[in-house]
Amino acid sequence: MNNLVYSLLALIIFYIVLVGEFLLPTGGLLGAIALAAFIASLYFAFQFSTFAGICVAAFIAISSPFFIMFLIRIWPNTPVGKRMLNLKRGQTIQPPCKTTNSGTPLSELTGQRGLAKTNLLPSGLVTINGEKIDAVSTGMPIDAGRPIVVVKIDTGHVQVRELSKDELEVKDPPQPSTPKILEDSLDSFDFE
Repeated sequence: MNNLVYSLLALIIFYIVLVGEFLLPTGGLLGAIALAAFIASLYFAFQFSTFAGICVAAFIAISSPFFIMFLIRIWPNTPVGKRMLNLKRGQTIQPPCKTTNSGTPLSELTGQRGLAKTNLLPSGLVTINGEKIDAVSTGMPIDAGRPIVVVKIDTGHVQVRELSKDELEVKDPPQPSTPKILEDSLDSFDFE
C-alpha cells in the first residue's frame, strides 16, 4: 500500500475517533488520538506528493468545522450530553419561561394595563395587577405614576408604552362578545 492509502485511512480514523470523543467521556484521550490521526494523515499525504498533501489539508480545513458543528449540535441529545447537562428523559434544553413573582408567565401580560412605579428612562418598575415588574419603555421616557400598557415580551423583558388620552377614556379594552342573534337562537331551543 502506498502513502496515499495510509493518509486516507488515517483521515477516516480521525473522523471516527472525533465522533467517539464527543460521545464517550474519555477526558480528552480520544481527542489526542484524533489529533495524532490528523497529523499522520497530513504526513502520509505530503509523503505521497505535495498536491495530495494540499488536497488533504484543504479537505480537512473545509470539512472539520462543519463536522464539529454537527457534533456539537447533536451532543445535548446523546446520553453523555444529557447526563452532563443534567437533563431528565423527555426534557428539552429550552429554558423555562420567565414568570412574575406570583408565578404568572410574562407572556400573559401582553395587553394588560398598569402604572409606572418609577420613571422609565427607558427601564424601570411598573405595577401590573398589584405586582411590581421590571419593564422597558418602547419609545419616549415615561414618568412615574403614568398609566402604561404592556406591548410585548421580548427575550424575557416586558416592553411597555404610555397610554394615550383616547385609550384612557376607555376603561377596559373591548372584549369580544356573543352577537345577539346567537343568544336569541340558543334561547329558542327547548332543552328540557
